[in-house]
Amino acid sequence: MSGAVVIGAGPGIGQAVARRFAREGYPIALVARGDETLRAAARAVEPSGVPVVTLAADCADEDALRAALDRAVAEHGLPDVVVYNAAIVQADAPGELSARAHLEAWGVNVVGAHTAAAHLAPEMARRGSGSILITGGMPEPKWQYTSLSLGKAGVRTLVRVLDQRYGDAGVHAASVTVDGPVAPGTDFDPDDIAEHYWRLHGQPRHQWEHEVLHTVRSAPGVLPGLLDAWRRAFDRRRPADLASLFSPDALFQGITPSLRRGREEILGYYADVPEGTTARVEVLGETRLGERLVSGFAEVTFTAPTGEDRSVRLSVVAEQRDDAWLIRQYHAAG
Repeated sequence: MSGAVVIGAGPGIGQAVARRFAREGYPIALVARGDETLRAAARAVEPSGVPVVTLAADCADEDALRAALDRAVAEHGLPDVVVYNAAIVQADAPGELSARAHLEAWGVNVVGAHTAAAHLAPEMARRGSGSILITGGMPEPKWQYTSLSLGKAGVRTLVRVLDQRYGDAGVHAASVTVDGPVAPGTDFDPDDIAEHYWRLHGQPRHQWEHEVLHTVRSAPGVLPGLLDAWRRAFDRRRPADLASLFSPDALFQGITPSLRRGREEILGYYADVPEGTTARVEVLGETRLGERLVSGFAEVTFTAPTGEDRSVRLSVVAEQRDDAWLIRQYHAAG
């Protein structure tokens, strides 16, 4: 067992992943920019009693990162798993960052992961085994986090490229996409997230996954999942997919006063929505009316391409037909 390298060993996911692999007896190499971050991470791993090496490097500095990885190999051998968890998380809208700031964010969020993979994956491939796991995020882009959205899209593509290049040789490339703020005791507890990395590393080749989504725990009831599917199709501007979420005889009233009936008229409504409009949905409550019928309310905030928000109260009745829940009545008010 050659161990695990954790790049971006901060107090959240990085430390949790290091602890998880250390618990299984893996020697740990920790990479981070700051000495205090490294000391804290080493203390977190210490109870497991495994060998630990701390390596200071800026992930955007190719020479420094490659040198740190060489030292990790010298200490513990070619790693069994490399976890890239470094990222610049900042709020920025289109046009707010300079080109240099975007390049700096890209350098940490994507290029550092590429540097680490390019440095170690060829030897892993020659050995015939290894995992390269990258922390992803932003399953749907958000204009309020432009640089991070671009970076996480880059991570998703990088994983696919690595799989194309090294997958046949036994190197498992995957990302863990975290769809929310990491905090202990929440749906995004770092110890819960760390389990994904351990599970991915242990997958046999015929069961490899290349992206795992960590999101909120499944809410009870029908409407959270149904309206989340509606939101995804709405944000991607897919009128046909939206119409398929409604029953063939559904009654529909959107934010215009016209009453519509059936999938064809509903498809026409969504086809007229301006491109670039997005929605946020919060389910407020749900009542079971029968074995195959539920009703409830949701708060929906539509964001126009101009950035202007409009909130409406949504009343929904859903009916189970065969194995699928479909929207039978939809009414937006406000």
